[in-house]
Amino acid sequence: MSYATDDAEMSSAREILYLCRGKLLGEIRQEASSSQPDARRVADLEGMLDQLRDDIRAVQAGDRAVITRARVLYGRLVRAWCAPAAH
Repeated sequence: MSYATDDAEMSSAREILYLCRGKLLGEIRQEASSSQPDARRVADLEGMLDQLRDDIRAVQAGDRAVITRARVLYGRLVRAWCAPAAH
C-alpha cells in the first residue's frame, strides 16, 4: 500500500473511533444522570470506553489489525447509528 492509502485508512479509523467514543460518553452521562442509574450498565460502558482508548492508541501507533477492525467493525456501528430510521 502507498503512504497516502495508509494515512487515509488510519485517519478514517481514528475518526470512527472518536465517533464511537463520543457516543459512549453520551450514554454514560445519560445513564449516570438518570434517577436510578444502573451501575452495571455504567461499568460495562466504561469497560467499552477503555477498549476504545486502547484501540485509539493502537491506531495512532499504526497497528494495521486495529485499523482494519476499527474501519470494519466500529464502522458498521457508526453507519447503523447514522442511518435514517425506517418509518
